[in-house]
Amino acid sequence: MVSVCTTCKGLQKHLRSLDGAFAQEPEPDSLQWLTTTLPSLRRSTNGGCRACAVLLQGILLHHDRFAAVKEEDIRVRAESLNAPAAAAQDHVSVEVRWKGLGDCCDGDEPAHEEGYPDLKLEFYTDKDGQSPFSAIGRGRRISENPLQDGGLGTARALVKECLSRHSKCRHAQPTSLPKRVLDVLSDDGSNGIRLHESAWDADEQRFEFGEYLTLSHCWGSGRSILKTTTKTLESHKKSIPWLDLPKTFQDAIQLTRALGFRWLWIDSMCISQDDNVEKLEASMHLDKIFSNSFLTIAATSAWDSNDGLFQPKPQPFKIQATDSKGSLYKIYVREQPSHYSFKAPFDEGAHMNDWELPFNSSAEANAQTPLLKRAWAYAERLLSPRVLHFTKSEMILECREAYQCECGRIDDSTFDSRTTDSVKQEFARVVAENEGHRETLNGNGNNSRIDSVAYQLAATSINDAAKTITRKREEAIQLWSYIVTEYTSRDLTYDADRLIAIAGVAQALSESLKSGYIAGQWTFSTLGLLWHPNDGGRCRRPKAQANNIPSWSWASIEGSPIFFDNSIAMDLACTASFPLERGRSQAWSPISGDTLELTAAMATEVTLRVDAANEYSLVKNDVSVEFRPDVSPLRGEDSVAPGESLICVLVSMTFRSSIIGLVLKRLESTSQVCRRVGRFECYECQRDGSDDEPDDAETLFGHWFPEVEDMTELDNGPRQTFIVI
Repeated sequence: MVSVCTTCKGLQKHLRSLDGAFAQEPEPDSLQWLTTTLPSLRRSTNGGCRACAVLLQGILLHHDRFAAVKEEDIRVRAESLNAPAAAAQDHVSVEVRWKGLGDCCDGDEPAHEEGYPDLKLEFYTDKDGQSPFSAIGRGRRISENPLQDGGLGTARALVKECLSRHSKCRHAQPTSLPKRVLDVLSDDGSNGIRLHESAWDADEQRFEFGEYLTLSHCWGSGRSILKTTTKTLESHKKSIPWLDLPKTFQDAIQLTRALGFRWLWIDSMCISQDDNVEKLEASMHLDKIFSNSFLTIAATSAWDSNDGLFQPKPQPFKIQATDSKGSLYKIYVREQPSHYSFKAPFDEGAHMNDWELPFNSSAEANAQTPLLKRAWAYAERLLSPRVLHFTKSEMILECREAYQCECGRIDDSTFDSRTTDSVKQEFARVVAENEGHRETLNGNGNNSRIDSVAYQLAATSINDAAKTITRKREEAIQLWSYIVTEYTSRDLTYDADRLIAIAGVAQALSESLKSGYIAGQWTFSTLGLLWHPNDGGRCRRPKAQANNIPSWSWASIEGSPIFFDNSIAMDLACTASFPLERGRSQAWSPISGDTLELTAAMATEVTLRVDAANEYSLVKNDVSVEFRPDVSPLRGEDSVAPGESLICVLVSMTFRSSIIGLVLKRLESTSQVCRRVGRFECYECQRDGSDDEPDDAETLFGHWFPEVEDMTELDNGPRQTFIVI
């Protein structure tokens, strides 16, 4: 009788019945072959198991990933999938872990391991699927170049799948070209291109119809990137020599041609870069440029325009294996694409409210997908109906309803339980709910006016319409807060672009929010003012702002992701109004702002105390509350001396049983004109000099506002008004 390897069962599917526990299939969608340590796998290999030898060899071919780790600390798990989702591929997946394993059990069996493995490999055969081990079958091919060896067919298949299955990704009407596009099918016999100026239809108030692609890319230093300027505009309309184009542009043009399109929009080429008025106008129409694009080509792994669109991909290793008769077979092993920034470090099923934001800011993700770290590219990604990402591992199609990739695993929990970033899909859902309604109200859908709530109510019952608008607003403002957090975690080259780059996203959400919008703030939401930087120690106020960004706007802070508080358990009778909206008109001022008037029932003067380096408290009546300013240490226009008075305005209580408010600094000692210096959240308050346990947050009302006897009567009590600039 032939002995069977107790470690891996010889990777033979028919032998799993020899192990009763193995036959029970501890996981319904997979077959586990081994869970062991690297030294144990070596011992089994030395004992003559050919299957363990193949696994060991494949792991050691990636030894550079764990060269500094002791072998006894490395644990290995191998499985193959036994679910319908795995029908197109039949590889063996091997997980290798060495970080954060925690306490382990005796022997070779590890304790429960959570999170994505440190290294995940796949062992597979080529097309014929022949292997001496029945567990190792065919794999899924990843193209080396989308313009070669079937890669173009894969790209087309990804797009076709999106168009055939996703209604939100299709354009309901013919799309207009942007003001300028590149004509990549020039008929002058050269390989060059030319800049095309679209014909304007004055009656329809649009440019000529046409389908086009867009390019999203990192400029890099910007010094060598080819640009259109007022001086080169006329010559670019005649011809742009091929050799003048950076590699990323050349690759994008070749792909556009190969996919059968004539028009391509590239920002540096289609916008006159020394015309500030034109640049601002184009930025304000970013939502139309990218949302009307058929496909956005994303140079996701390129650091600048000279890197090229198609990054070299690591090739799989080949291992020779023999069967019991000595026949040779080829087994391939490669690192499974990790999908970098598209996957979170937590499992699928976590609600968006429970996400760790920013979504995935790991060093590996940033290094492998530098485009996703750029703020402009984030806005372009949200607005596009579909984005074809070119990464160092594979092509990934991200659209308004799903993800697809060459390896077939990115959006399938069978292969990867981690959740996929779904903010784009949520954004598309919220926007899509209002598109048909907007076209009905505005006729041609091109009116930029934000329709009044009263106009909506005319078509239906007041109660039903009010509930619908409230629900949509709540969903949209929550989504907006996530988007701003993600957006502010990304990099901008110029401070002046802070509000410009996100204006198109705000325009797309304006129908859902039915609100004025000033300098990043939706005017209906006082809670939107309760933003706070994740780390004030990394923050600064821009020294010279090209636009007027007031201190109350989140865009006035640079250097840290911005977070929001959008839900409250109790309103403390604080309201915000904007002079721009007097007369009941809804303001649309996306890149600048002025004053706001903050009217509050609970506002008081407190004293700033410095407890230690960059540690502050607010004190009144010998009761102190921790305070984290927007910029730490307090400096510049935020400078406050120890012992100086500040104004603390209470806004709400939260479901966390905390009190939240704004902290303002008077410009003059008797003036009601103030600047914001921070937000505070009180979980507990402490009487100075007392050794007693701190009191709960709500006791702050009695300590700081002893004159307020009935909290339920705040709306009927006296108010104070502050002008915040």
